[in-house]
Amino acid sequence: MNVKGFIELIRPLNCLLAAIAVFIGYSVSVSAIQIDLTLLIAMASAFLICGAGQAVNDVFDLEIDKKLHPKKPLPSGRVKVKNARYFYMLLFILGILLSFFINMAALTIALVFSVLLLVYSIFMKEYKYLGNIVVALGTAFTLIYGAAISLNFSVVVFLAASAFFANWGREIIKDAEDLDADRGFKKSLPMIIPKEFIKWIVLALYILAIVLAVYVWISGLLSGIFYVGLILISAVFFMLSFLLLFRGKLSEAQTQSKIAMAVALLAFLAGVL
Repeated sequence: MNVKGFIELIRPLNCLLAAIAVFIGYSVSVSAIQIDLTLLIAMASAFLICGAGQAVNDVFDLEIDKKLHPKKPLPSGRVKVKNARYFYMLLFILGILLSFFINMAALTIALVFSVLLLVYSIFMKEYKYLGNIVVALGTAFTLIYGAAISLNFSVVVFLAASAFFANWGREIIKDAEDLDADRGFKKSLPMIIPKEFIKWIVLALYILAIVLAVYVWISGLLSGIFYVGLILISAVFFMLSFLLLFRGKLSEAQTQSKIAMAVALLAFLAGVL
């Protein structure tokens, strides 16, 4: 068995980020940084479900990856498709089972997103613009998943909405960069809407993300100089991402957007210090 191939299949860094977002969502919901068994279970559950989502996506993108990404575990033959199917189903089941030990809210979120990831990959993978929303929702709901432990969503819902808009914008930039590679395989937003409008859609999404994060500070839901300072730094990176997009430097725009989102996540955590 090619263990390295299975590890690559789940993209562990993405899954680790999902687990960290659960930690941040929980910390914000209880206004403290603390680690307990329930939180660790939730983080493990998010990691497993994220990994399952990555694997199922690769299974149903196999024909595309044979042409565009032949070195990935499935097209290279390092992992058999049959084994990958068993693998992602095992990950989904384990992730959902763990959520059962948290509470009904967490179980519901785990079930809904597991089904959503499966349905999208199986039935709607050609419509990449829907995939953008699924990915952005997944990022947002990792924060909400963390808050589900305490069942206090009053602050996290605004932060999750901010993360949703920011990640949606980044996904659109990624689609613009992958436009030629996706043509003939998938339908993305840049294929439907003129490039000039795409730029302004991304800017609008970035502004919504920033406004929501600033609202949390203005309303007093989170406070402190570290929170507002990091949010402002994040906003600078988002605007830099937009300027790079405007100039057609798509790869650099993506990079700046990732930095902006990472800084925003740090701001969310700093808000409880």
